Amino acid sequence: MNSAIIKVKTSANLVRNVQKRITLPEKLKGTIVEKWSNYWKNLFMDYTQMLQDLRTDMQDNPRKAFIWSSALAAAYVLAARNPSEIDFKDTVKRVTNDAILVSEECRNSKSIDHLRLIEQSYNEGVLHYRSLGVISIMYMSELNNECDLYKAHCSYLQPTYFGIFSRIIDIGMMGRWWNVFIKTTNYDVA
Repeated sequence: MNSAIIKVKTSANLVRNVQKRITLPEKLKGTIVEKWSNYWKNLFMDYTQMLQDLRTDMQDNPRKAFIWSSALAAAYVLAARNPSEIDFKDTVKRVTNDAILVSEECRNSKSIDHLRLIEQSYNEGVLHYRSLGVISIMYMSELNNECDLYKAHCSYLQPTYFGIFSRIIDIGMMGRWWNVFIKTTNYDVA
């Protein structure tokens, strides 16, 4: 840990020394080139100062640093494993293909009804995908995007903000679409 701190200090001092030795020719002083180089020098010095302050804050309060770094690592993992709409379609197709192989007497009606709702929503063009970074949402709208009826444009006929939760079909997180997983786990148990 101390060797890393020493390296940060020596690299910052080395950069400052190089900045002091490098000067612009007289013909470039007062031009946009000088302003541009000063901007980047000041930006670099601000970030080096920020990293030094971060280092001292981490040394002063290691518990807080651990909590923040754990939260950032968890957010990174969630964002990296956030499922896409293609993953949703693949999951629905795979589960539908598996359910078709089971005889009709043995199929779970709730699972099949949920799969039919998803398929019907896709056919009508009312199923939509939104990624929120760490989670993804599949939701249903009343009308297709290409629909040009009065109902699609009238602000009084738009759904309320509290009604959006009833329109959510599935929530994707950690590489899995959870509602499809929960509702179709026992698709072969009547």
